[in-house]
Amino acid sequence: MSTDSPEKIREQILSALVDVRNKNDNSVIEIKNRELRFESSQCSSTKENIWHVFINGTKIKKTSNFIFGYRCLHCDSYNSCAPTQFLRKIRQAKCQCFQCNTINLNTIDYPAKQKIEKVRQTHHEHYENSKLEFENYPDQYKNSYLLSHLSQEDYIRIKSNILSFGNGKYVDIENYEYWPIYKVNNQMKFSYVIYDKIHEQIFKANQPILKCDNCEKTWRAKSLEIFKNCYKILCPDCKFCNRTFKLRPTKNINHQIIMYQSKLELKFIEWCASMNIVVNNGPSIEYNFNEKVRKYRVDFQIDNLLVEIKDFHIWHKNQVQSGMWEKKVDAVNKYIQETGLKKYYFITPNNWKQMLKEITNEMDKINN
Repeated sequence: MSTDSPEKIREQILSALVDVRNKNDNSVIEIKNRELRFESSQCSSTKENIWHVFINGTKIKKTSNFIFGYRCLHCDSYNSCAPTQFLRKIRQAKCQCFQCNTINLNTIDYPAKQKIEKVRQTHHEHYENSKLEFENYPDQYKNSYLLSHLSQEDYIRIKSNILSFGNGKYVDIENYEYWPIYKVNNQMKFSYVIYDKIHEQIFKANQPILKCDNCEKTWRAKSLEIFKNCYKILCPDCKFCNRTFKLRPTKNINHQIIMYQSKLELKFIEWCASMNIVVNNGPSIEYNFNEKVRKYRVDFQIDNLLVEIKDFHIWHKNQVQSGMWEKKVDAVNKYIQETGLKKYYFITPNNWKQMLKEITNEMDKINN
């Protein structure tokens, strides 16, 4: 354990910062200067002074869109983390990384060079030893663990849907290995981790970004455990719709996936194809109802036109009576104004022919 003062450790952590990358495109940001300042916190309820980090004169916040790469002061392994974790290391003067805490190297006083080799060897050794130790536990414990954690086969099954981990921080999926049984130093005893073969480090498989099997939309999940027994990986919208209506995929004339729920919606998609019109999934628009923020998914979008298809269903009648439908329409009209779209069409079996005629006329104007 280090005997340096917390102030000294904070300076060492900042000096150990190797690179800063943009989270969106993974581009490296040149570090021209770095600085620690002791300032009051505007967000803290106690208004206590805390340490702040400045990179190139800019204050780093928890919401900053950066990824920080650093060398651990204890084991010298390369690690990367989001702003929240890096600021926490600074403010708590925490010299150990996730690798050290997980495999408990911080109890052994290795010389610096020996630590490096020990960490690189230990990840695989620790994994093999973890599996051996796991086998010695009672069957009841092992069965309970495997019921709630993904096996190697489970991970392989859903791997093609995973785009990244850590909310976009870890994106090199093909160079990651999933280790389902890994001993940790807490009350859980074992956990699952992802091993990065390039950087020779481990990290938790939290906040994965996934692709929906139905609509191919991407979204962030909390963890992988919720997909343990899922035959299909569905986004929240598709999962919600499937509880009420069966949400089905088909394709437009450009062979892009488009979703529909009713026969009337499928009939509209087929009509668009017959007219050589490219129809796409509509946007999800936020609206407020009963003091809650909700989302209204418009059925379709054709060029700068939004289209909603409604059959005579009790769900829609209830929304009209409660006032929810009015809030949805208000939100759509506001969305059209803000985005520069032209019009919103509401199609029912009663106005079917008239609405299709109007859409045809609008498309003729756009194409001419």
